[in-house]
Amino acid sequence: MAINQTRNPQKSAKKQWQKFIPLLVLVAGLGGILWLMRSYGIAFDDGFWLRLANNYQAITGWIATNLFLASLGFFAMYTIAVAFSLPGALFLTLTAGALFGWLAGVIVVTAATSGALIVFLAARGALADLLTRSSSTFVSRLKAGFDRSPFFWLLALRLMPVAPFWVVNIIPAVLGMRAVPYTLATMFGIIPGSLVFVYTGIGFSEILAQGRAPDVSNLTDHRILGPILALSLLALIPAIVRSWRGNKKTDKSKAGA
Repeated sequence: MAINQTRNPQKSAKKQWQKFIPLLVLVAGLGGILWLMRSYGIAFDDGFWLRLANNYQAITGWIATNLFLASLGFFAMYTIAVAFSLPGALFLTLTAGALFGWLAGVIVVTAATSGALIVFLAARGALADLLTRSSSTFVSRLKAGFDRSPFFWLLALRLMPVAPFWVVNIIPAVLGMRAVPYTLATMFGIIPGSLVFVYTGIGFSEILAQGRAPDVSNLTDHRILGPILALSLLALIPAIVRSWRGNKKTDKSKAGA
């Protein structure tokens, strides 16, 4: 019996470390990919659009004859970019629109959802226990509010372009959200913004076909971000109402006690 008791803590510690392996792989992968991008001068800037413009006819011609393979390859690249939290997802969305037209909407939404789910599953295994053990009042209140309507809170966060995508991937994981509502809220939440930027990318196609780099300085214009922010506020209303009702019921129960 004594031998079993000494082995159990070791097995428990090993299991705890195993939960961090997927997250460590993502972090290591991010570092490796960023190093490769820096080594080979790969950057999402004005030079990126100029290089794309110089090769636009050849790329679109190849895509036209290899649509399935090209779509699958872009899907994999976008999924990896989201899973490893690489910068430049907006550039990839615009590029998809310029190369694939409206098909890019399907590619981007499904790839971004898949990549976000990978991060969610990795973070949930590694960080959920740490949050559960935390005695912080702030963490407890945050989790209590999120648990009342996690789907609508996440939907609003996805619609709101002001929050970094990788942060929104992790928060629901550490707050104990289930995978299915997380996936659905992510998918529906990123559709409006993705379609807006895919449409913008489609508009870039004519400029790229002329061998010129498009101007991306107007992407933060209020005419683009305004409707998306309005949708995020609408998505927050059910979550706020549920949270208010939950607080009201809590106050009544305390008053009755």
